[in-house]
Amino acid sequence: MLRSTAIWNAISHGMERGRWTSVDAIYDIVLGRLKIDDEDLEPQAPGQATPKWKRNVRNVLQRRKGKGDIEWDGAGMYRLPKERSW
Repeated sequence: MLRSTAIWNAISHGMERGRWTSVDAIYDIVLGRLKIDDEDLEPQAPGQATPKWKRNVRNVLQRRKGKGDIEWDGAGMYRLPKERSW
């Protein structure tokens, strides 16, 4: 199962700094950099089709947004600041 630290490392090293990136493109970055296992592919909740790993990516984005590590435009786009704050 993917850990939040691994997800953040994939995002922070895979996104272009200063450029707005859609959450779907962030999913692609995570998929390209990390190994998704069977547990990650399970539904995030009973009766839902969205896999756990996507929920976990969104949770990481929310936490990092609150810390100021990533910006959110309120409409599904994220941007890493040009300068690292961590």
